[in-house]
Amino acid sequence: MTPMNSADIQKLTALMERYGIAAFDYEQGSVQLRLTLGSSVEAAAITEPARSSGIRESDTLRSPAVGIVLHSHPASASPAPALPRQAARGEIVAYIKTGMTLRAIATAKDCVLRRALTAEGKGVGYGDALFEIAPD
Repeated sequence: MTPMNSADIQKLTALMERYGIAAFDYEQGSVQLRLTLGSSVEAAAITEPARSSGIRESDTLRSPAVGIVLHSHPASASPAPALPRQAARGEIVAYIKTGMTLRAIATAKDCVLRRALTAEGKGVGYGDALFEIAPD
């Protein structure tokens, strides 16, 4: 397989912009590349309508990545705080594990985390609902 070059990276960036992909990780042998769009991908958990749950767009915190949901850091001995609970803007409320990458999920605004919509250890796709939220 030929190594990735700058033209490949430009094509990837254009595809990411076209399809709304916030982050792209690439690894081949000892080469690792991470492309991110936007200034704060980790805190930019997307909000879209929950399709079948009846929950409104403004009521969900969604996954900006594909992976496994962790409600607390894997190195932490403490369990995740009980819900419902207050969460400040920028507070890390979960993690998405993709391979060896751990991505922090933070709130975009002050809110109340009402309930988890995805269980600990379950797989999620890009845009899947993680938490039901309410304004602070």
